[in-house]
Amino acid sequence: MRILIALAFSFLSCGGTALADVAQFGLGGAEEDLVSVSTVFSQTAALPGGTYSGAVVVDIVPGWHINSSRPHQEYLIPAAVTFDTITGLTPTDLRYPAGSDEKLADEVMSVYSDRVVIPFDIRVAADLAHGEHTLPVRFTYQPCNDRECRAPQTVDVPITILVGPSGGPANTAVFAQAESTESTSPPQNPAGESELERLIREYGSWGYFLVLGVAFVTGLLLSFSPCTYPMIPITVSIFAGQERTVGRGFFLSLVYVGTMAVVYGIMGLIVSLLGGVFGAWLASPPVVIGIVIVFVVFALSMFGQYDLNVPSALRQKLGTGRAGGGVAGSIVLGVIAALVVSPCVGPFVAGILLYIATTGSPVIGFLTLFFFALGLGTLFVLIGTFSSAINRLPRSGEWMETVKKFFGFVLLLMAVFFLQTLISPALTALITALLLLAFGVFGGGVDRLTSEAGFFLRLKKFLGLTALLVGAYLLLALLFTEGFILPSLSGSFSRSEQGTIIETTGITGWVDNLETGLSRAKAEGRPVIIDTWATWCANCKVLEKKTFRDADVGREAARFVPIKVQLEKENSPETLAFKARFGLKTYSLPTTLLLGSDGQVSRILVGVIGPDDFISELRQVR
Repeated sequence: MRILIALAFSFLSCGGTALADVAQFGLGGAEEDLVSVSTVFSQTAALPGGTYSGAVVVDIVPGWHINSSRPHQEYLIPAAVTFDTITGLTPTDLRYPAGSDEKLADEVMSVYSDRVVIPFDIRVAADLAHGEHTLPVRFTYQPCNDRECRAPQTVDVPITILVGPSGGPANTAVFAQAESTESTSPPQNPAGESELERLIREYGSWGYFLVLGVAFVTGLLLSFSPCTYPMIPITVSIFAGQERTVGRGFFLSLVYVGTMAVVYGIMGLIVSLLGGVFGAWLASPPVVIGIVIVFVVFALSMFGQYDLNVPSALRQKLGTGRAGGGVAGSIVLGVIAALVVSPCVGPFVAGILLYIATTGSPVIGFLTLFFFALGLGTLFVLIGTFSSAINRLPRSGEWMETVKKFFGFVLLLMAVFFLQTLISPALTALITALLLLAFGVFGGGVDRLTSEAGFFLRLKKFLGLTALLVGAYLLLALLFTEGFILPSLSGSFSRSEQGTIIETTGITGWVDNLETGLSRAKAEGRPVIIDTWATWCANCKVLEKKTFRDADVGREAARFVPIKVQLEKENSPETLAFKARFGLKTYSLPTTLLLGSDGQVSRILVGVIGPDDFISELRQVR
């Protein structure tokens, strides 16, 4: 859903004009003049073993803003605080204030302006030596106004803490401001709010029901995998015995599954407690790439390329003890079952542990794995209570391999979930679409069914067809909006108010290669329009919709060669070379250059410029 929203966001549109001659280019000042970032501590000195408050203080010049921690538009860069952990100082409970909604053209955007205080807690270890200690802190932000956007920035703002006696309150006014805004914003962990926390925050008890329900169903489905399903009757007979009553079988099965669930829950609890450290690592691309590789390795094991299992020596050591029957035996077997996971279940358990490590919530971590284990153990309770139930369940067969491969695709989608922080939304959607199409083909979406086909084959067909349809829809949407192979169809057509499809009347025929466009203009003796843009630039989309798609602008610009140049990063070789070539002093988007037919820069237009003003500028260029 997030990917579809990211691809389907509507373009902004607003007014405003900013013109500059070549010699005067450099409006707005440098980024460090627009946003000032610092850190403060709540005490002049901290005692070992205590928990204190720190804060990131952001001062923004009037007329400018930065995106809030939760921008409404997926493509915008959110404000984010990250930490590097050091021994003895543990940052926790990062609390972003709520952004204020500001309407820019047709879009409502969540922004921070003026002064913003982002508080967090710092736990000081009891054995931390007296003296000064520095906690590395970084702040990422993107400054914009109603005309232009500057490049996303990341600044280092370490906080220095004096550990020792005789400390007193400090920076009370700053923390008083933080307290006044805390009630409007739910707490977040240093890595940002996870999907699990977002569901629970937005839907309350229903959010818990959804999260834990998905965990339970996942465990239940995995109990049908080929490594688990055939072993259920054997395992039940070990802890409940061959001759058992309904009551005894139910009780011992419940003890077995409950023990397994508690062990899984403790694993989730431990991983979640380490989530603060883990979350800070997620800001590092090498760490994210490592996580993605781990998920891919797990997925390949689910596809049968190899088995990932507990080392045989450890498995034999854990399994050699004779558990026997009774309560004690059920408990021992439950512990062993949780620790000695099967090759089918193990990779997925590791994947869940890796995912919930991003939440930083011990409650969510414990309950997610606990309910997962309850789902995994449901068949154990059913067969342990009613021994005849085994005859009503489907027999072992090839269908279990299908269940295993299904979870292989789920692990690959989890890999994409982490990878999306490093790649564009379009590429994320493309990979997702290809995975869904692959699942649809290999999952049975194109298989032919006979009238004798049972429930499982029909369910397999349904899931495969659904994946094919969603994948095809996503792929077609990408081809329409991005134009990976052919030019983007969305640039050639738009819908009129009556709902009919008409040809776009704005500037058409954009060239996406600078050298190609300039060579063409020189050969034809035509002037040039160069539009610079980036994926994170909201005002670039304003300029595109408001001005470049205007019919009158399109007619006046027909004698120009239009070129689009993507300048995604301020200090990239492409950006530096572009600035040097055209004499630009400041990296500010959108910036539109008008070149005469002689190839020389005639006008530089900074920020959003309205259609009438843009036409006036075009008429001055020959």
